[in-house]
Amino acid sequence: MNHHLLSSFVLALAFGSLADACAQKAKPINAAGSEARPSVSDLPVSSSTVTDLHLRPLFTTTIRLPEPVTSVAIGAPTLFDVEHSDEEPRLVFVKPSTKDAVTSNLIIALQSGQEISMRLISDGSAGNTPVDFVVNYKPKQSFLIGSTDMVAANAAPSHEPPRQVAAIDEALKRQSEVAAPNWVGGLSKGTKSSDRKAPGKPMLGAVGDVRERGEEMLVAYSVMNTTDHWIEVLPPQVELNSPNLETGKVKDKKKLEILAEQVPIMDYRLNARRLGPGERADGAVQFSRPGFKQSKDRLLLQLATTNEVDHPLLIQVPFVAPGK
Repeated sequence: MNHHLLSSFVLALAFGSLADACAQKAKPINAAGSEARPSVSDLPVSSSTVTDLHLRPLFTTTIRLPEPVTSVAIGAPTLFDVEHSDEEPRLVFVKPSTKDAVTSNLIIALQSGQEISMRLISDGSAGNTPVDFVVNYKPKQSFLIGSTDMVAANAAPSHEPPRQVAAIDEALKRQSEVAAPNWVGGLSKGTKSSDRKAPGKPMLGAVGDVRERGEEMLVAYSVMNTTDHWIEVLPPQVELNSPNLETGKVKDKKKLEILAEQVPIMDYRLNARRLGPGERADGAVQFSRPGFKQSKDRLLLQLATTNEVDHPLLIQVPFVAPGK
């Protein structure tokens, strides 16, 4: 009996020592800190916010993006490992490379040009905060819970009226599509001929479509540089003049002078101001036409350059626009 009790006591001591040894060997497994609590989150893509990413040594965090990643940059590459592969263009993997508590930042550039900024936080081996195992980034407008912006945007037809193009812009567009305008050299202020080219003019001109609405007129035109150097075209002017007022018996020489009256310009367009040799520009001018004129009065489109403003190119414009 005593021998039997002694054997049982020895066995108990042996099993107890073995259990203590196993417990001591297991302690290093838990010495790395408390058990990691995984976290999975969905976040909208935003370039104006910074997201905190909680990491833990020995654990890798996966970042899923809605579009391919073009580049990644990390502030402290010796403290965190970041992986991105072209074979998985929408995934980024990040984990701490040290057991100490560290922090840094991560920038992810997307194919659309957006950037995601993240602050990497690792509490080290002794940390007890939840660990971000997976972070899913979603577009700002999506079909996630509570988001109906995209549904409404796609389902509701737009009731806005189509944008109307101004008549002067349409006139400019039509004139620019004319391949071969009817070029003329213009009139000198003392001549009656409509096809005489005035000497020394640095450019040719052409009148295109002429339209009228009430007392407003819209005239499209073109100019071309005929010199061997660059010129700069000034905004158009319109004048009403009375050339060659000859009565046969004139005692007062002042009556021989040409009377000209500037017509107020309401708006104009010119698709180019500086022209190289042989280059062309198209324009359109809108003005309020006088209600009437004398028989010898002429309505002239006046085009000039910056270096010859005193010698403009004059092109006669119909006083009444053709058509209804």
